[in-house]
Amino acid sequence: MWIPPVCDNPPPLKIEDELLPSTLGTKTPTVSASSSSSSDNQENSQYQAANTRIRSQFYPVPRARCLSSPYQVLPSCGTTVYLYTWTVPAPDVVADLCCVAKTCFAKADGAIGLLFSKPISKKEYVCRIPLYLTRGMARSRVRLVGKLTLSQRELDSIKSAHSVICELITNIAHLSHVGHKPSSQALCDLMEKEKHSNEIPESVRVTVTDRFTDMLFSPEKANILALMTLIQLPACTIDHKAIESLLNWSICRTNSFSSDIEDSINGSVKIKPVRGILPSWHVRLNQIPAEDWVGLVVRPIHLPDSDPSMFLISEVCSETPVSCVPQYLASKVCNTENVEEVSVMTYFDFYKMKCPLMRGLAIDISMPLCKASRLTRHQSCTQVTAGLRRSESLPRQSVFVCEGCLVHPLSSWLWFLVSTIPAVLYQMTRALLASELFTDLAAELKNPQPCCQRTHLSSMTDDSLSPVTIFVPDRLRDADFPNGKAINATKLDFKVDKLTSEEDREMDDVAASEYKGVATVCPQPSDLIEPTTLLSARDAVNLERLEFYGDSFLHLISTLSVYGTSPQDADEGYLTWKRTSLISNAHLCDIARGLAWYRYCTGQIFSPSKHFVPPCYTVSSEVSDCDTRLYTRLCDKSLADMVEALLACFLVHIGLPSSVNLLHYLQICPVNWDTIKCDEKYRIDAPWHCLLHSESDIASSSNSRRHLLRVSSQNSLTTCKYQDLNEKYFDLQLKLDYRFRNIELLATAMTHQSSTNTEYWGNYQRLEFLGDSVMGFIVSNHLFRKCPHASPGKLSEMRSTIVSNNNLADTVVEHQLYEFIDSGVCDIKPCIDEIQSIHHQTDSICERIELLMKKVVEGLNVKILADVFESILGAIFVDSNGNHAVLSSIILRFLGRSINYWIDKLLKNPNQQLHSSQYMKVAECEVSENINLSN
Repeated sequence: MWIPPVCDNPPPLKIEDELLPSTLGTKTPTVSASSSSSSDNQENSQYQAANTRIRSQFYPVPRARCLSSPYQVLPSCGTTVYLYTWTVPAPDVVADLCCVAKTCFAKADGAIGLLFSKPISKKEYVCRIPLYLTRGMARSRVRLVGKLTLSQRELDSIKSAHSVICELITNIAHLSHVGHKPSSQALCDLMEKEKHSNEIPESVRVTVTDRFTDMLFSPEKANILALMTLIQLPACTIDHKAIESLLNWSICRTNSFSSDIEDSINGSVKIKPVRGILPSWHVRLNQIPAEDWVGLVVRPIHLPDSDPSMFLISEVCSETPVSCVPQYLASKVCNTENVEEVSVMTYFDFYKMKCPLMRGLAIDISMPLCKASRLTRHQSCTQVTAGLRRSESLPRQSVFVCEGCLVHPLSSWLWFLVSTIPAVLYQMTRALLASELFTDLAAELKNPQPCCQRTHLSSMTDDSLSPVTIFVPDRLRDADFPNGKAINATKLDFKVDKLTSEEDREMDDVAASEYKGVATVCPQPSDLIEPTTLLSARDAVNLERLEFYGDSFLHLISTLSVYGTSPQDADEGYLTWKRTSLISNAHLCDIARGLAWYRYCTGQIFSPSKHFVPPCYTVSSEVSDCDTRLYTRLCDKSLADMVEALLACFLVHIGLPSSVNLLHYLQICPVNWDTIKCDEKYRIDAPWHCLLHSESDIASSSNSRRHLLRVSSQNSLTTCKYQDLNEKYFDLQLKLDYRFRNIELLATAMTHQSSTNTEYWGNYQRLEFLGDSVMGFIVSNHLFRKCPHASPGKLSEMRSTIVSNNNLADTVVEHQLYEFIDSGVCDIKPCIDEIQSIHHQTDSICERIELLMKKVVEGLNVKILADVFESILGAIFVDSNGNHAVLSSIILRFLGRSINYWIDKLLKNPNQQLHSSQYMKVAECEVSENINLSN
């Protein structure tokens, strides 16, 4: 929960809107802007100048189709409307989470409702969302609680109350809500002068921002087309008494009718809150019966204008204004060293000395004092980093004189609910956008076609609504890595979860059971939130780990696509260039833009003051085109990362077939899974024959073999080279523990391009190109599954170290695979000797790699040895038609010691760099399980 900062020395001539009444506010200064692709204003120009390598673009803030026009219309009388609300934990639990006394939320018999003209989900239980409060997390459940038909009178009052609630949300701590005015007369005079003068230079003009004045009631353009209302618990019916009380307060404020003046005339008049809402404006606490004080929100008038805080009354004290204040308080306002004088100071004297405004008030010394706690505005309740307070005790409470407190119209419980509305609507929109993505992808992938032939699903019908309850990931389900470090759930999170009501727990269990055993072509909406959430959003999940995994799988499939469609004599440079056109960030970003997937990408921290627009409202056309309430900025790389993360999401939750279909849909894989399965040599454990052996590839291989036999005959070889290959590479096959069906592939894998034998079976470049991707994916898959709590940065660092040329060359020498290399004119003996010398010096993997790195810097070339290892893997992959289990066992046998070492090092010290020069003992880790991609 965010605590508003208090500035001791606020800058002159620049005032926040919370400090002044709305009648003194002016519109937010506007900035003219051109198209988002150019330099929109000076700030954007500076940003682009400082980040010339980062391409970014502004996109409209996403709106869920089921929440907005044209699917939704403004509710009307005589028609059925759908009432939705959200539940929170029990009031005493919420009090613990908000770090306030439990008595503050004793009167929690109200809630906020949303009236829609049509249902927003096929399920009554729409979604479960997290709210991160001061000390922990609360789970809120959005559900349908009723279908109503409203009269015109009821509808008119609800519309009026909706506008008042929207203003309260936008400026909930605005001091005008309690009737407070700036204490500085000079400031008031200056502002009044500005209202009637245009001669004051812009550089010295007082800037007063009132976010609600920028709003325009426009249901058709709003992101959420619904009316907010007050409902009564537990019946979940519209609370017309509370609405009437709220409208009375609004009328009094608009007409500047102060109940304080009336009370001074009719001294006996007392004002009672109605259903938690004060029906009058500018009310002092002494005007309310003392039995109704607990749970009220007040603003002490002695606070400086720079402090917009409100306080929540938790207790009516037995002390009165003539009671003595504690000595530590008296010493703050009394400069005398006379201890006796300090010890007899009363609250009446204390506040008169502290606040000049209190001196003119008539204080009833018989009235009790009140205890209150400072309130916060829950501005960060969408951020996973909230709720991590170290202090378990309640903050010290303040004691106030009732005549010096102005009362806010909302009770503490309604304050809490209203202040969390932006977070609830934000999380609900994210959940329904994930459902929208699920619906679109499921429709497109049922009959997989390239995305260029996709059906545009812009219309919204009841059949397109979410078919399941959506669980937005939270801190209890997943650990986040906002700064490369995991943020785990707090003790209070688990405590609150245990206190979940039986009704809510049963709802969750029923909703979760709907996911089980359901065959889909797309991951469930709850699973699609992670791959569409960027690290910069600081949410409970982000796409970083999935992007790491998806990148390696995309690399593999694009490599297979290029390998199977390129000639056998294609060199590594040509193959790499062809693959780059498929997997480059620019290409992936173009795909995401073409499919409008930017609508589903969450890329920024949600801040109500910067991003929230109330339901049925939009922002005035006079504001900047880059207003954060209308547009969000996304980097091109972020969209590319989202595509890779979505691919990994398919692979993890649905399996290999759906991932291939998605890549075919994105026009990266040339065939879909049905085509792969129709291949006569298809096997579930070796599915890639269709991609590895195209017709041109088979023809080229046959021509190569005929050329080999013809050359052998012309040269009158006593023994055909082809017949000698099995004998030549017999020992190598024993080392690999793999018997080749086509021994030519192994010969090709061991032949450098400078060798004279290239005319018989070519060189290893093409197989090395394939083996590099195969090894990268298998290592990535192993690390991804073996280290579920490792940060994406550590996973990338481990993978880079394991598949580096230095580590592969070290492996080739250690297992004596170099003996079978046909290196041609290249002399690899110096490299082998250096590595063997390093092996004699140390057995530590880390020290070996560091010593070898020094030699490489001095000019040692280890690339040939590394390339041969990759080409061997490529040859086995082709020969086995892409059997992942075979490749995994071979890779783990040769690289297992290295993989174990880096995993163990990460687990022992997650914050240490992997390339540290400090020696760490190698611990044995069991990593013998094979990878099953077919699910």
